[in-house]
Amino acid sequence: MRENATEIKKVLDEHQYSITTIIFEVMGTFKLKSIIRKAGLAKHDGYGVTEILALMIMLPLLLLNSVNSLYRSDFQKMTTMKKDALYRLKNQEKMPWRSILYGVAKRFQTLTNPEKAVANTSAFIIDDTTDARVGRHIENVSYVFDHVVGKTVLGFKDLVLGYFDGTSFTPLDFSIHEEKRLRGKARKEQYKKTGVPGSPGNKRRKECDVDKITQSITMVKRAIKHGFRAKYVLTDSWFSSKGFIQAMRQMKHHAPHVVCGVRKDKRQYTYQGKKLDAKALLATLKKEGNAKRCRKLHTRYFEVVVQYDGVGDVKLYLCRFPYQKQWRVFLSTDTSLSFLTMMEIYATRWTIEVFFKEMKQHLRLGQCQSRDFDAQIAHVTTCCILYTFLAYFRRVHAYESLGALFEGIVAELVEKNLAQRLWALFEELLQVVMISIAESASIDLAQFKRSPEYASLKALFEESFLGNQLQAFSKSA
Repeated sequence: MRENATEIKKVLDEHQYSITTIIFEVMGTFKLKSIIRKAGLAKHDGYGVTEILALMIMLPLLLLNSVNSLYRSDFQKMTTMKKDALYRLKNQEKMPWRSILYGVAKRFQTLTNPEKAVANTSAFIIDDTTDARVGRHIENVSYVFDHVVGKTVLGFKDLVLGYFDGTSFTPLDFSIHEEKRLRGKARKEQYKKTGVPGSPGNKRRKECDVDKITQSITMVKRAIKHGFRAKYVLTDSWFSSKGFIQAMRQMKHHAPHVVCGVRKDKRQYTYQGKKLDAKALLATLKKEGNAKRCRKLHTRYFEVVVQYDGVGDVKLYLCRFPYQKQWRVFLSTDTSLSFLTMMEIYATRWTIEVFFKEMKQHLRLGQCQSRDFDAQIAHVTTCCILYTFLAYFRRVHAYESLGALFEGIVAELVEKNLAQRLWALFEELLQVVMISIAESASIDLAQFKRSPEYASLKALFEESFLGNQLQAFSKSA
């Protein structure tokens, strides 16, 4: 790292970029350099990894989709590093992106929960999202079914494990999966990279072929091993297989309870000595006539403790929400939960849906078109890191949503760009005056630019305009 500051920070100091309130203040608070050092990383091609990573994290805040777009914009003046330095880092399969993301997530918890208290509503939340792409040459890209649009699209499935600490959602871990592989000529034309055995990138490639339920179990175990504690694991009906529920409850240490939606499939539950599937159980409960009503949710429901083979006692909640004909089934391994409490806990699963929406809408998730799979991992990781930074900034400054925070950042960018344009116009006007003076042969142009008079004139403008508009950075950074 150059002297006492990164190159980017130096240039931003000089140009007074106000967005560093978000980046460098929070990055310093999170001790990102220390996190990277613990991951065993040092300088990369003459530049510090922290320096390169900072620039990569900043791209969405600069409203840029890629490294290439950065170097085609005015923001290229932020650094003298060439774009190849960023590409090399993104494509580096030895980068321990998972360790870095966990380091950031741990630091978030240290800052917001120094007592390490485990909230009663804390939960690991698991879900996947479609990460659409347009290039068929991208390594491991496949056809995946997008439930939002109801059709198959080209891209990946990003499986995410998040942590809800009772107040905020933060991403802990993710894996990228393929579904229906390309065939024939399209398959042959895909980019292929020979991975180094045992490298982080090679391990990530192997995860593409692991089924998502198995991978979910692995990620929860890894989170617990990293010191995260949660009362519950929340999933929708897609992940709530018997094997998944068994794995959660059979963990040797800090086994979380499971609260999930379940399908009305053929799985059997033992009720009053009889084995019944969900449909038969609902019919039996209707005959018994013990339906309850939740006034707060305007919902009719049954709740019953049953025996689930291989799991033990679980409580099922069979309910029909207003204006819906179909009955929904929820399961909790914590049999002490009432219907309303269970629903309040399960409702926090929505935070991961908000996370997906904000990542795609504001942080450019899905915009990386690099062919290299390692670059795809780097892209998702940097988006997650930036989301965590913004979540911390939002929590400290009480922003209601990431959208409101992002609008504030964009407003600062617009203000900064306006100030820069005005300064550029002033410099152009000054240049015209100087050329006129030089042409009159009354003064040497180069000598005048080095003179105290020129420095005073420039300082006068900076103090009167730029000093009022853009001087927040040097103090905050």
